[in-house]
Amino acid sequence: MPAITTTPVANPTWYSDIRHMFVQEDIDHMREQGLDLSIYEVVRDNASIIYGQVASKNMPPGRPWADDWVQTFLNWMVNDCPKGTNAPSEKFAPATTLTASVPSRIRKNIEDLTADELTLLKKAFEGIITKDPDDPQSFFRLAGIHWLPGTGTPPRFFCQHHAPGYNPWHRPYLLVFENALRSIPGCESVTLPYWDITKPFPEVLKQPPFDKYTLPRDIGQGFNKGYVTERYSYEDIAASLQNYDVNGDIARALGKTDWEDFHGLFGGAPNNAIISAHDSGHVSIGTTMGDQNVAAFDPVFFFFHCNWDRLFWKWQKAMQATDLNGLLSTIDKTGDPLSYQIFTLPILQKLDPFSTSPLNFTTVSIIDSVASLDVDYEEPVAPQALSFQPKTVRASLASRKFEVQPNLVNVRVKGLNRLKIPGSFSVHLQKDGKTIASTAFFQPNEADKCENCVNNAIVHFDFELPLEEVTGGKLSVQVEPLNKNVVGDRFPNKLMGNPTVEARLLLSNE
Repeated sequence: MPAITTTPVANPTWYSDIRHMFVQEDIDHMREQGLDLSIYEVVRDNASIIYGQVASKNMPPGRPWADDWVQTFLNWMVNDCPKGTNAPSEKFAPATTLTASVPSRIRKNIEDLTADELTLLKKAFEGIITKDPDDPQSFFRLAGIHWLPGTGTPPRFFCQHHAPGYNPWHRPYLLVFENALRSIPGCESVTLPYWDITKPFPEVLKQPPFDKYTLPRDIGQGFNKGYVTERYSYEDIAASLQNYDVNGDIARALGKTDWEDFHGLFGGAPNNAIISAHDSGHVSIGTTMGDQNVAAFDPVFFFFHCNWDRLFWKWQKAMQATDLNGLLSTIDKTGDPLSYQIFTLPILQKLDPFSTSPLNFTTVSIIDSVASLDVDYEEPVAPQALSFQPKTVRASLASRKFEVQPNLVNVRVKGLNRLKIPGSFSVHLQKDGKTIASTAFFQPNEADKCENCVNNAIVHFDFELPLEEVTGGKLSVQVEPLNKNVVGDRFPNKLMGNPTVEARLLLSNE
């Protein structure tokens, strides 16, 4: 139960105070009544009812709130129910706490591996690469889970991109891959390191067995036995990561308090955060990594994705979102109902093919990486503390007070039908014909045959720039396909649904 405070909090916020006032018993009981007290919008929209119940000492039954708690809740209502940033209040101890268990799997930055650890990692990689392609723990079979050649007969494709299951799905995938590495005799303690994409491409990943992979058999769509994975020059990779501002997207994501804003794209959230950084990273590295059909066959894929899981876990810990209620407290149930549903409806909690016995992973079971998966990440000796920023929006309810943020403008390209574009592509914002910002979108060559792609066909892209950078000239948008054999380097607007462009100053309700 949260600690008892002796004086009311004058300026409480959802993240610092209010969400910690509801204990598990309260949440479970009211969830059965259709009122989820872990959700900000639910508590905000029912604040008057909740206040009436706690002020009259009717709720919680047998455990009435102290007067200072009641006043704290009223102060929150009077202040227009601010979400705030995650600066934990000294008045209320978080109801969500990290497990005290010590994990045995500590994933390190690949640049920090000792000579012995690197030797072991190479041995493990070489071991799974040389396994029979039909072996479930072979590199071929494991990479094929991500897309081609698929799993089973007829093949099924499970990977989730641009959907709420993106981070939950990749977490068990990495664990299954790591377990395969551990299946090699003598490698039982190996862990999968991460490549911090904000740093230069590691030299070790430019060397065997991490530099390339040769397909041992045909997998379809023109990728035949003998195909060798391809990367751009390492100079070009560095330039592309900079041009796409991958570091900026990551920094922006780590400054967000809401699930949708951290990931981007979901529920209409700006598409300029983790998903955008992930997509641009894929497209920057090479024709293999930039093609969802075969991306996982480039060995760098697994170090690349280990980093995204690290950042997800880092954000979870900072947001006290390491258990179900903590994570739900960051989700906008109204604006992004699917994200809420994948954690609360059993039928949507599956993470196929990792949800069957003996794995039995679900969206809920993977939330706590340490307690459930025995996995944690080694951070730098002096890691940079996350600096959460007040939430900004492109539109606000008229019933809520808001401020206009005068220095930044959001330029959104919206209504783009990505199914019409063959494969991954870039979106460039141009001023007087010169590109001023770029982002990328990662997808298979035949997106119209991908169920997840079809369900999320219409996408948007956001460029958040200083006002002076977008004024004083003519703006235009160029969509550039990775595969230029069909229409060249400029995909026609009329063929992708005639997307539109909006430019808005950002608002804040905080």
